[in-house]
Amino acid sequence: MTQKFDTLVIGGGVGGAGAAMRAVTHGQSVAVIEQRDWGGTTVARGSTPKKVLLAGVEAHRSYRAQNGSVPPINWARLAGHRDAVVSQTQENFKARFQTAGITTFEGHAEFVSDRKVRVNGDVLEANDIVIATGARPREITIPGGQFIQHSGSFFRCHQLPKRLTILGAGVIAFAIAGIASEAGATVTLVQHNHVALRGFDRELGEKLIVSLAEQNVHLIYEDELASVEQQPTGLQVTTKRGAKWSTDAVYTAMGRLANVEDLNLSAAKVAMTPEGIRVDDYLQTSNPHIYAVGDCAKTPTPNLANYAIYQGKYVGDLLNATQGFPIRYPLQASAVFSLPQLAQVGVGVTAARQNPRKFALQAIDLSRWLTYQRSYDQEAELLLVINRQSGQVVGAEAISYQADVLINYLAVLIQQHITPEQLHDTFFAYPSAAADLYGIWT
Repeated sequence: MTQKFDTLVIGGGVGGAGAAMRAVTHGQSVAVIEQRDWGGTTVARGSTPKKVLLAGVEAHRSYRAQNGSVPPINWARLAGHRDAVVSQTQENFKARFQTAGITTFEGHAEFVSDRKVRVNGDVLEANDIVIATGARPREITIPGGQFIQHSGSFFRCHQLPKRLTILGAGVIAFAIAGIASEAGATVTLVQHNHVALRGFDRELGEKLIVSLAEQNVHLIYEDELASVEQQPTGLQVTTKRGAKWSTDAVYTAMGRLANVEDLNLSAAKVAMTPEGIRVDDYLQTSNPHIYAVGDCAKTPTPNLANYAIYQGKYVGDLLNATQGFPIRYPLQASAVFSLPQLAQVGVGVTAARQNPRKFALQAIDLSRWLTYQRSYDQEAELLLVINRQSGQVVGAEAISYQADVLINYLAVLIQQHITPEQLHDTFFAYPSAAADLYGIWT
């Protein structure tokens, strides 16, 4: 039997949810297919469990800074809370679809034709189809590679390894390093080149690295793992340059691949690239009735949840628009949720340093400000990127234990072109982090 819908979404993660929820508000009949986890990687093995674990270690770090000594983190209790939050969020994801009148299917989706998809033996037909299947971790093919786990496994582990080895030196690797080290683990990061935290300012990044080094986080540059061997004392890792050490777990945080191989895209006449499904400025694939959003699509944006959500909502609206307009993205804002945090918005500091004729940098030492003094935030620093011609702040980067909060405030000011006069006519609770904006936005 064939069931017909206006719009069919393959993938029940944050990108697929954005498309489905917007489409149904326009009166369309919508169905969503999810093979594994409602909420996708973001909820099951990514941002949601990460932020729960981070809350636990942030509280531990704050108590340690205030009191000098602190009992160890109860990882089992923290993991139990994490599992409860993840489970509830997944249930709410599916329930939200159903409450909105969206039909849900659980199973593997495969194209039969450009407008038909098979799931669990049923055939679903739709006028338009949105692919939002996300991405999966890259596999490491070395001797003993079967002992290497994906980064998502750390965020769902129930027993904290005492010794961790992480492959990669990006946002996810440093998030794991910050959480694990504060919880008492020794962490080794292995990076194949000499670049850590690509896209962030090197000087601020180095401050984060130095801070983590005080918590038993070690970074090895210009090397790669050659093999992993199981031994009675744990796993022995050997690098291509001959270094060896014992560890209790190895996690990879070295990028992801579009999760589309088993969709039978050829039947739908959808073109692929090595970086994902080819889409245009309307997120339309080579088939005019099929769209792709999130990590499975090749777009000029970072593979972050907020972009997937934004793209999904855009497509959900586009399907009902009488006249479509190319997608336009707001200012990029991102953060490394480590200890401390590193966050940025707008024009990056690295880009500004490379174009000094166009941009000026203003450094602000925040460590003596009350907001940061009271939490022993000695690393707190802010860099503003200023357009020399207009005098406007067009970007910012910060390091502190609450850098995400500060950068979000600045994102609003920059995006909305708020002037100092407009800001000063707005009252914030004093003394608070928001009130600090009076001293920054001058």
